[in-house]
Amino acid sequence: MSSSGKLKPVEAGRTRRLHRSGSQAPKPPRGDVQSLRPNVVRDRSHLERLVALFEAGVIRVPEVTRFALSEAAAAHRVSQARHFRGKLVLVVR
Repeated sequence: MSSSGKLKPVEAGRTRRLHRSGSQAPKPPRGDVQSLRPNVVRDRSHLERLVALFEAGVIRVPEVTRFALSEAAAAHRVSQARHFRGKLVLVVR
């Protein structure tokens, strides 16, 4: 990452993956992939920056499609189709 907090350009044909869990990024499965584990600090200034980016249209909240628990099979079919964008949520109550 650069000092401005943005990802540096990647060499042609290379991929970077960002990981959110664990203290270290997992070892990439291939030599042409670089795994990163950025230090994420949650404080007011960072949240205000996220709000500003959201309001400017730079970042978007993913679409959420809700399914009743009784419709779990339908949700699974949507997930397996691999054409779905966003999040699937099973509503339990």
